[in-house]
Amino acid sequence: MAQAVAERVIDLAVDLLDVNALIARIDLNLVLGRVELNSLLRRVDLNEVLNHVDLNQVLETVDLNEVLDRVDMDKLMARIDVNQLVSRIDVEELVKNTDLGHIMVSSSSTMATEAVDLGRSHAVSMDDTLARWAGKLRRNHTRQAGPPELPNAQDGPPELPNAQEKP
Repeated sequence: MAQAVAERVIDLAVDLLDVNALIARIDLNLVLGRVELNSLLRRVDLNEVLNHVDLNQVLETVDLNEVLDRVDMDKLMARIDVNQLVSRIDVEELVKNTDLGHIMVSSSSTMATEAVDLGRSHAVSMDDTLARWAGKLRRNHTRQAGPPELPNAQDGPPELPNAQEKP
């Protein structure tokens, strides 16, 4: 019975007590100085705390440009194994997605066009050379060697041979 009376007295005292006034009188720095933070943190399950954190909301407040400005890119790139990265590339799939036939046809047609143009250029050059030699040989047999005669200005312009006549 004494215990029941004590509990009732405590309940009445707490009801009459001004909790805000009581807290105002407590020195919280003194109370927190007595708290062993490491033992308190060991009792906290951080995974459970993080389960209640909205990471998307946290990331919206982060300025990624500021974070990237702090990154040493040379140090980061030195850690990348390029051989391992390249070994992960599926070359067959890459070739499938590339129109390799079109590239080969385009390249070979360009080379063929250039070869034909080069052959024509050489043929024209050879044709000109043969025509000069033939002209020289014909002149040497039909006329005397020497420079061709200049037309007389009084005679008028020289006549051009008719296309149907043979020279």
